[in-house]
Amino acid sequence: MPTSLSHAIEDSSQETMVTSIVNEQPGHIVPNSNPTASSPSNENNHGIPHDVVHATIQPIPRRGIQNYLHQPIGKTFDIILMGSPRVGKSTLINAILHKDVAQTHAGRNACTQESSYYEYEEFYFTETEDSTTKISTNSIRIWDSPGIKDWTKLDVTEYAQDLINKKSPVCLIFCASPGTYVELEQLKGIVKACKNLKVFIAMVVTNMYASDEADIILKLFQDTLIHHHAQPKVKENIYYYGSIGLCTQVNSIDYIVGNIRKKPGRCRRVHVRHYEIIK
Repeated sequence: MPTSLSHAIEDSSQETMVTSIVNEQPGHIVPNSNPTASSPSNENNHGIPHDVVHATIQPIPRRGIQNYLHQPIGKTFDIILMGSPRVGKSTLINAILHKDVAQTHAGRNACTQESSYYEYEEFYFTETEDSTTKISTNSIRIWDSPGIKDWTKLDVTEYAQDLINKKSPVCLIFCASPGTYVELEQLKGIVKACKNLKVFIAMVVTNMYASDEADIILKLFQDTLIHHHAQPKVKENIYYYGSIGLCTQVNSIDYIVGNIRKKPGRCRRVHVRHYEIIK
């Protein structure tokens, strides 16, 4: 079965959120193993009366709830795709969006020449107190950056930092496929840039069925990320490295050689609240 890239940023952001909440809890109490030593006698331990609780808690206006729920939506989130030419970045974009929006080319001259983005939108509707409908829009813009033709003449760390500073993405997806150039030191520079600027990185091996070299590239990704998070969590063949990033292998389209036909990993729609990338 093809591997999948799913809930990529959602898992990492949830970990960060949980850590933040725990750290901010005032007066964290560790229960005493001897209840008689720390709790009052049963005759005095009746709890708080139900009516007192209700009188103390202030009702939250419906409008306040709606405004709170709409705060995290109505925004645009940017994702950058980065890699060498002919690694399947445009094909991956089409698979993520379930639309043929990015032009794909076969052959040696296939390369994205300049940055362009492809947008996915979702609409949220809620009814207000005066029976009018409030509409909020969330969107994800996936930026297809120009393919890197000559890694030897490029300061990869500086290049990645420049891309991130220009687009302010929530995630950078780095793609590599069998037969393309990729080096451990260059990968370290990309991860370093993402870590310094607090951007989640997804390192993806595309065209995973093309050759056994796909496993070698995945191992390079693992060797790069493990320096930043020693104990990855593995789920559905996706290797999560805390809030730093993840790596996996995918095949965005059918792979056909002779009588052999392999289906791609099914691509879920992009959900802007949960950042579901591939399923």
